[in-house]
Amino acid sequence: MEIKTPRTFKTTDKAHADLFNDMVEAFLDNDVGLLEAINQHMKDIKPHASEAEKKKWNDSQSYKITADNGSQLINVPADARIFDAIKGKGTCTFYAASGVEDSPVNISLRGLQTVGEDNIGTGFAVDIAGNAYSFYYNAAHTAINWTKLPSNAERNKWNDGQLSKITSDNGGVILSVSDGEDLLEKVVSLGPKHGTFYATGKALNSPTTRSCRGMYHFTSQDSNGKGTFGWVIAIDYNNYMYTNYLDLNLGWQGWKRVLTKEDMDNTSFVDTYDLDNSSVSAVENVPTKLNFGDTRSDDLGEYNRSRAEITLKNNGLYLIRLYLNSNNIPVGSDSILSCYVNGTEFQRLGNWNPVISSSICVLYLQQKFKAGDKLTFYITPKNTGRTITVNRAYVTLSQLR
Repeated sequence: MEIKTPRTFKTTDKAHADLFNDMVEAFLDNDVGLLEAINQHMKDIKPHASEAEKKKWNDSQSYKITADNGSQLINVPADARIFDAIKGKGTCTFYAASGVEDSPVNISLRGLQTVGEDNIGTGFAVDIAGNAYSFYYNAAHTAINWTKLPSNAERNKWNDGQLSKITSDNGGVILSVSDGEDLLEKVVSLGPKHGTFYATGKALNSPTTRSCRGMYHFTSQDSNGKGTFGWVIAIDYNNYMYTNYLDLNLGWQGWKRVLTKEDMDNTSFVDTYDLDNSSVSAVENVPTKLNFGDTRSDDLGEYNRSRAEITLKNNGLYLIRLYLNSNNIPVGSDSILSCYVNGTEFQRLGNWNPVISSSICVLYLQQKFKAGDKLTFYITPKNTGRTITVNRAYVTLSQLR
């Protein structure tokens, strides 16, 4: 673009001519400067804002999320509440000092709130120890609801956790065994597993006729995927516990009931040991009841001293030890020692065949008895030719099972 220089104005009136020419010269100078500005603008290669860009800027959000220097927009002092400070403020950043009443932790934290509707907010915060929290509140709420987010250490712990289930998702058992089903077969069919089960009282190969619940653990399997080494523990509704063990080489070892303190407390044990109050005289060929003195132990109160009688309170297997001493029993005699049950001879413990006149005899009897049985003990002298005296007699009775 070129601006042509105008011709000077000539007139005989020099004063008017100079005035007019000065004005034309000023116009010319302005046009030249304008031309230079226009040419410089046209040669400028830097992009210029378009109308669309200017409209975008004009339509942009002018609401602040942070302070002008980039720090948090809202500061919550120790004597204030985060909820009161940020509710109704829209999306914003905040800082809460240590000790703020509704903070999820007793140290300072920083956070960000997002808002979708009036008085409904969500967000998160991180304390100075690096712990993260999410929060939310609704319009009807009067406080913030905080949830601590898991840390990396916690996630790693969970990720490294064992995922095999021991119970069902609702806490029930993994395996149910119905009437007629084989408890042991169903357990091994699961292979190497640790789990829980319920079995009815009519399940096969159950340790009891009562329904039971228990656990199992198998650590290896055969080619068919069945467990080969492991154990099963079952507890019935009477609180009796049973165990069984499977060894691939030996098979199932059989159910064993675990004895309890109550079992032991209710076990019979009677021990009479009175040095001076158990003598008795026995006529030849006449069964004579043995006397026993005071007891050193009578766990269940089964011994009646006046009758020299033990009345059993439990069914079971018992071991009986009978001790006799005599100072005048004839050598070569043959005296029979018997256990009577309910007044009738039940079983002979053995014979006393002294080789010296001052003799001791110790005999044992292991036998099953029933609750309510009344036990007494007799001596029948044989080949004595006279009455003999038993100076001392002791009896010890122990329930084995």
